[in-house]
Amino acid sequence: MKVLYIIIAIVILLVLITVHEFGHYTFGKLLKFKINEFSVGFGKALYSKTKKNGEVFSIRMIPLGGYCAFEGEDEENPTPAAFNNQKPWKRMIVLAGGVFFNFLFGVLTAAIYLMVTGYGVPVVSFLAPDSVNINLQEGDRIVAVDGVSIEAYRQFATLAGKYELNEEFELTIERNVGGSFQKRTETVHKYSGEAFYFASATTIGENKIYKDNSGTPEELSLEDFNNYLMSIVPEMGEDGKYIIISLNSDTVKFYKDDSLSENAEYSDKEIKELVGLTLSGKGTSLGVVYTTEKMGYGFFESLVKAWPFCFYICGLILGVLGGIFTGATKVSDLGGTITAISQMGSVMELGFSSFLLLLPLLSMNLALFNFLPIPSLDGAREVFVLIESVRGKPINRKVEGMIHLVGLVLLFALVIVLDGYHIFAGLV
Repeated sequence: MKVLYIIIAIVILLVLITVHEFGHYTFGKLLKFKINEFSVGFGKALYSKTKKNGEVFSIRMIPLGGYCAFEGEDEENPTPAAFNNQKPWKRMIVLAGGVFFNFLFGVLTAAIYLMVTGYGVPVVSFLAPDSVNINLQEGDRIVAVDGVSIEAYRQFATLAGKYELNEEFELTIERNVGGSFQKRTETVHKYSGEAFYFASATTIGENKIYKDNSGTPEELSLEDFNNYLMSIVPEMGEDGKYIIISLNSDTVKFYKDDSLSENAEYSDKEIKELVGLTLSGKGTSLGVVYTTEKMGYGFFESLVKAWPFCFYICGLILGVLGGIFTGATKVSDLGGTITAISQMGSVMELGFSSFLLLLPLLSMNLALFNFLPIPSLDGAREVFVLIESVRGKPINRKVEGMIHLVGLVLLFALVIVLDGYHIFAGLV
């Protein structure tokens, strides 16, 4: 199955690169550039067709790239429609065409992702034993923090996480009143009480939990179990950090049926997994335990929300790129083509929604990467055209061509080194 996912990952990369090159092709055609060939893939041609205007369309053997070859792109050429004979503003549009098409493709695939997966809003399950936010109630949907709506690209934990302990802020909630949800605003602040244990599972399904109450079986619901957990004072380890308790002890045991026999006794691991035992750290939340309710986007709404979602993705990618210079991004966080394909395969194994998220994520990544001013990439070519428009004449074409060639060689070398690191480190 992993091989299948790797094949799909290769196809995705090929599609993204083809979209990028088609962006160059489209704007080149609109602005009357002479195009020699549009190729899907590299290497030996498996299929080739020449149009009446002389353009060649090719499908090549190595499905890890592609190109749109313009007449006179890296050299002086007497043909009027050659790339370097066009006005600088036209060349800049054509060079930006690939990035633009990748961004549009990212928006379209993000819209599909949002329409299929929606987003989650927190729903109050219960409050901490000594919670000060008693104006919240069980079943309240939290839809905004200080007027900022919770979206697929703006999660509750992120919005609430910027506030300090005991700092007040407002939550917009939807409360079920008489069968209909009514929107209201409540003032809350970070919980400063003690840590507490709670059961985070939304249901225990068909399972039964019995507690030995002095020899009498006592059936516990999830709510009963939470009340029991909240009566326990969290233990602190020798390192000064709270630890997850052991639920079964000499005085308290839990069973699968009312026989209270040893054969029916839950192991400590089983009961923890069944109820989703969780520890809330002191001063790290609102003192509210919540579940997540899925909310959907309609077709047109998803198209609108896809734009900020893609800008959010771009922000994450730029953060990783910036971390290269600050040290926040490690070598293990970077990789070449082989690493990318392997990681894409691993992500797709997580499910269909993860596969859908890959498309806008990779498309935005390809767009931003190509816009960087690195020799051989579109961004660097844009810089040379911009310099030409300011100077009134181009930098020597041979010098520019050599710079791009060296940049391409170094880029390939970096890809090989990064992939080699991951392979030998066993990360791929």
